[in-house]
Amino acid sequence: MDRRYGWGVFLAVLFGGVILSGCGGGGSSTTLLSITTTALPNGTVGAPYTATLQATGGTSPYTWSQTSGGDMPGGIILNSAGMFSGTPTAAGTFGPYVFKVTDAANNQVSSQNLSITISGAVLAVTTTSLSDGTVGTAYSATLGATGGASPYTWAETSGGALPAGLTVSKGGVISGTPTAAGTFGPYVFTVTDSKNATAVSASLSLTINGTAAAVCAPQGNEAAVVSANPYAFLLKGTDSKGKPIDIAGSFTPNGAGGITNAAADYNGLSDGPESLQVDLAASSYSFSSAAQGCLYLSFSGLISGVAAVPVANVQFSFYLSGLSAAVYNTGRIIEADYSTTKTSASGFIHVQTPAAFAVTALQTNYAFGIDGWTNTAPGLVRTAMAGTFTNTAGVLSAIYADVNTGGQASGERSNATGSGSSLSSTIDPNTGRGTGTLYLNLGSTNLTYDFVFYVLNGSDLILLSTDLPQTNTNPLLAGRALASSAANAVPPLNGYYLLASQGLQTIGTNIGNIAEIGTFNASGGNIPTATIYSNLAGTFATNQYPGSSYMVEAASGRVTISGLTSAPPVVYLTNGTADDGIAGFLVGTDPQASSGIVVSQTTSTPNYGVANISGNYAASTEEDADGKNGAFLGLFNFSGAGAYTVTPITTGTVPPAIPSSGSILVNTDGSGNLNGGNFPFVTNGTALFMIPNSGDPLLFVLTE
Repeated sequence: MDRRYGWGVFLAVLFGGVILSGCGGGGSSTTLLSITTTALPNGTVGAPYTATLQATGGTSPYTWSQTSGGDMPGGIILNSAGMFSGTPTAAGTFGPYVFKVTDAANNQVSSQNLSITISGAVLAVTTTSLSDGTVGTAYSATLGATGGASPYTWAETSGGALPAGLTVSKGGVISGTPTAAGTFGPYVFTVTDSKNATAVSASLSLTINGTAAAVCAPQGNEAAVVSANPYAFLLKGTDSKGKPIDIAGSFTPNGAGGITNAAADYNGLSDGPESLQVDLAASSYSFSSAAQGCLYLSFSGLISGVAAVPVANVQFSFYLSGLSAAVYNTGRIIEADYSTTKTSASGFIHVQTPAAFAVTALQTNYAFGIDGWTNTAPGLVRTAMAGTFTNTAGVLSAIYADVNTGGQASGERSNATGSGSSLSSTIDPNTGRGTGTLYLNLGSTNLTYDFVFYVLNGSDLILLSTDLPQTNTNPLLAGRALASSAANAVPPLNGYYLLASQGLQTIGTNIGNIAEIGTFNASGGNIPTATIYSNLAGTFATNQYPGSSYMVEAASGRVTISGLTSAPPVVYLTNGTADDGIAGFLVGTDPQASSGIVVSQTTSTPNYGVANISGNYAASTEEDADGKNGAFLGLFNFSGAGAYTVTPITTGTVPPAIPSSGSILVNTDGSGNLNGGNFPFVTNGTALFMIPNSGDPLLFVLTE
């Protein structure tokens, strides 16, 4: 051995090239260079991979290299600093590789044998949403997945049937030509790979938009409802689960079948409140020379509401009446897509006055009537509320109201200051939509009524709850507010009136809807005569109430009545200027929680006959409280000589059926009947309220 290099060189050779000492036999010793990485982390196909080789000893910095083991896993590289990076493209165990490190002095070297394991990607569904389709247009969408072992097999495992006309193949292709509009699902799709691994999609909804031709086919009279006259509507009914719902909104027709502006709000016991974004381009309307209309609103999503709830498009049918100065003032409306949605709802539609779409255009005093449901611990109970409030530039005060929750009447309650009750300062200039809040102390609890309102005109508002219906603090209530007179200036009841109300009987064995109509005259605190026709869940009766009396509270316009039925209603008076003659809103003190309206008839002794009932009347049923019957829409034509014809549209069964033609009888007091007495009614000539004399009743409203 050449002793010039000393024992350090000898030991370096002996111990695999690791130098233990520097030059010269007597030089100082240095730390051994050694690789400390004993294993490399596993990776996954398609996922970024990083790792760094580590060493100690010698003189840094270090230089790394791979000296054997073949190619690195596809997609991964090693740099001279010992760092692995990249995204692996294939699964397997690669190596073993020999990795060598050299120190900065280039006089120490170390190596290590290491392998890299790359796992296959986990099977996962990559589809996060489905594209929209259109009725009558071929549809195709392909579900996507990654990972696992192809080929894949797909199946729908939750959500019910796909939209009519569509199927999903084992290859994950949803295809066909949809035949019905709406938002369907949400669906869950399951993918299985060739090794029987499975993965499921998120909940995916599929929206099929209608077209003007497929949903509201032109009827040739679209120009009769023009863009200067938007219309607002309110419907009440039940959803596919039989739970109560309310729908309110506004639309502006363009005179040619299109919609230029629209808004819609929904609330229900199943899904809660939703403010809906209307897709104007996909929405449409049509109108016939017989005053029959079709309205289709397509929704692109929620402005606010429960995002997990699928948004379903909606189709309505309506009839307009009240033609005055070439404008149809009012009418009746029904949801017309029952065969698809199983939603049954009906109500009224009314022209709007855009000049009143501002808080400054609203009246100072209003009476209101709203009804609906309270979600109590035992279950749903019918709820009715009527009252008055003062509006001062959007600040509400002098609130008086009576509430009947499940037959428990509150008596008069008041909130003199309003305590935060208000109307929004901004009203949508296109749709007349605004929001508000009304607080009322019920003694042990405080009722909060947050609502959306639609302005019909400065004296007439539609109201609809925007709270999630829960307990007696946030009931589901919808209705109307009409201008009333200022405190101490309430007009007295003076003349002849109609009465129409409904409720729900839940006590005893005879459970179902109740409906009552009647006539009465009032003057100077007395009600000399009153006749009430009632159908209490199938039991019909006619009752006379002579010698009743009433009192009007000047501060609120609240009317209390004595001697009219065993549980007389309370009425809050309007100022009597509404174009449909509503003189007051009624709330019952009865176990059925009835609600309704009082309508002006005449100021002098009535003297009606069949000639007073002539021409076309738009008709629909009010809410089917027990959810057993469905809804009715029709256009009655009365000959003026005692005959009628009707063109009906119904959802559900609506028993008993009204014959398509028949005769009517009209008494001098405005009472009468249709179809040989099977349908008693009361009328003032322009409005007619009718109930059946058998079966579970619905209240029919006809307007000229």
